[in-house]
Amino acid sequence: MIHLSVETSTEWVDLALLKESATLSRITAFRPGRASEILVTALESLFVCAGVARDSLSFVSSSRGPGTYTSIRVGHLFSRGLAYALKVPHLTISPFEVLARQGALLLSGRANYLVVLLDARRGEVNAALFQLTEGGTPVSLPSSQSGGAFSGRAISPRDVLDGLPPGDVGMVGPGVVHLGSMAPPAGTVLLPPVLLYPAASVMGALAFSEKESGGGEDSSDLLYGRDSVFS
Repeated sequence: MIHLSVETSTEWVDLALLKESATLSRITAFRPGRASEILVTALESLFVCAGVARDSLSFVSSSRGPGTYTSIRVGHLFSRGLAYALKVPHLTISPFEVLARQGALLLSGRANYLVVLLDARRGEVNAALFQLTEGGTPVSLPSSQSGGAFSGRAISPRDVLDGLPPGDVGMVGPGVVHLGSMAPPAGTVLLPPVLLYPAASVMGALAFSEKESGGGEDSSDLLYGRDSVFS
């Protein structure tokens, strides 16, 4: 099953062509606010590099958000339009889930919790809290369990740190740049934060898992992060 993943929730435009969960080809470019200029060219290059035809696609996935308003819309409409033209499903995946998967691999059992921070601009972040299982799998904690700081809405980094649970906590994502020298509350051990951007290859693997499990129906809902995005 060959499928396309389009990640545009940050300044980085990232496309990946996958067969099941394995990446066939991938193109990444730093194009703040100008994703529309390279998506078509990047897509054609992906197919050439992988040696497959466009009509071989089984589905397309793109970012659900939150993230950069214009870039999310561009990536979403591009992916949805392609899926419509090819008559294949279009799935949306949260960059929180993508970065949690990437961060869990980097932490390798060193933390009890993982916080994903996206850059909401204006010195604010969008935050999500995950509990890490013994096997290192990130499990999302909804705001009803994790507190208002992790509802996904734009919030100050200080409020995020004040809402951290006690224990060893890792923090990853583009929003870590706003942490500065702020210290966590007593009882929390904050591991050195890691500046990560969501990878289209990881998003595609998550989309494939969701598709295989019977989920991932077409969705036109996008989350921009200025309102609560978690229940």
